[in-house]
Parts: sequence; structure tokens; C-alpha cells
Amino acid sequence: MDTTIIYYTENRLAEPLFSKCQENLKKVANGRPIISVSHKPIMLGTNICIGEQKPCWLLLYKQLFLGVKVADTKYVAMAEHDCMYTDEHFSFKPPKDDRFYYNENHYLVQYSQKKHIELQGMYSRYWTQRLALSQMICNRDLLEETLDRRLSLLDRDRRLVRNILFAGEPGLSKVRIENAKKESRIKKIKKAQELAESGRSVYLKKYLQDALDAEKYEVFKTKIPNLDIRHDSNFTGPKRGKKRTWEIPYWGKFKDLIGQPGGNSER
Repeated sequence: MDTTIIYYTENRLAEPLFSKCQENLKKVANGRPIISVSHKPIMLGTNICIGEQKPCWLLLYKQLFLGVKVADTKYVAMAEHDCMYTDEHFSFKPPKDDRFYYNENHYLVQYSQKKHIELQGMYSRYWTQRLALSQMICNRDLLEETLDRRLSLLDRDRRLVRNILFAGEPGLSKVRIENAKKESRIKKIKKAQELAESGRSVYLKKYLQDALDAEKYEVFKTKIPNLDIRHDSNFTGPKRGKKRTWEIPYWGKFKDLIGQPGGNSER
């Protein structure tokens, strides 16, 4: 096997979803090594427990970095604790080692027990392309170098995290550009030069911009979709697409797959 699966969680996912997604991952890994990085100890592959901490993008980077450093295969595939995958997905081999690859074929699944109970078990997707870190596969060395570069900058000034769009997606991330007149930009450049040795964000931002611009990505599409389950504690918040259905090939009805309570039983 030349792909290691990097599984990451903050251990806040409720049952039975937490266990069901792990069971799915063990099955479709099909012998591929799994490295799990968690806030509490779990029995999944080689486990790295970092202790309970407040979730944030910076910590997510660090969890991925720990997992990637332990992996000894050419490729690594991301696996989030609230997603379900197929062997087809993990069988993908990146054609190029200098870019990140995202599987664009995945459905959102409504699982919230607090809001929109009538939509329980609904599959949906956006009409436009949606790329997510949970669907990314790439060269191991590329990801290690990218995370190392980001962490070295963000650890020096955490305010930079707020300036990044799509903060978790290598290849997709961009630094937020402020709307300013030319004269204002010139002043900022001079100020940056004066603060070049200070380590403040106005200095670091330039280098972060250069680093992110150097990252490249491409997409691939499996025949069978993966599932991105939207529940009550998603780190990136609730999401529902407008292209909706209650049953899809291979997965069937989600309430049968997960044993989900509620929803429209007649669907």
C-alpha cells in the first residue's frame, strides 16, 4: 500500500455517528495504514492523542502535521471523523506530486437533531463545485512541507489565521486582500519594510501570501460519492445544498445506513 489515511478528530462527535464513521473507515481502508490524531485516546490505527484542547484552524494544522510526519507512504489521504468514504476514493493515485487533489464527488447529509428535523437523512449537494479538506489526497512530502511552512508563520502571529480564506484547504487558501487605494497600499508597503524584523502580521502576511500562491490543486471525481455528514457540532457549521434527494446508489437511504431517528419515514 502506498497511501496512508490521516484521520483527525476532536472527539466531540456524538454516537452512533462517531463509531459508524470509524467502522466505515476501517472497512474501506482495505489494508491501508491509518494514523488517527485525536483529543482523547481512540482505538483506530496508530493513535496519536494530543489531549483535550479548544478546536481551531491552527490546531487542525498541527493535528495533520503530526499524522503526516508519522506516515511513511508516498501518499496521504485525509479522513474526517464525520465523513464516510469508499475504497474507490482511497484508491486514487495523484498523477503529480506538486499539487493537492480534491474529490469533487461527495454529498452533504442532514443529521442535526436540533433543527430542521423534517430534513433528517436528506442528501444534498451544491449546483456549483464544492471542495473540502476531508476529500483531499496528495503526496506526503508536499503536505508536510506545506504544513511546516504555514505553522512556522501562523505560530508567530495567530492573527494571520483571520486573513486566510478556506484556511484548511491547501491549494485553495488565499489571503484576504483589503480594498485600499493605491496611496494607502504604498504606505502599507513602507510600513511593512519598517517592521520587517518585528514579526508582526503586516510583515508575515507578505510571506504567507507568497506561500499560498505557490500551492496548486486539481480535482478528481469518483463514480461513487463520499458522504460529508452535517450534524450539531460541525466545525465549519451547517451546510445544505439545493440539489436534494433521499436515496443515492451504493449508500441507499441514510436512515437505514446509520440508524438515524426522526426524518420522513415515508421517503
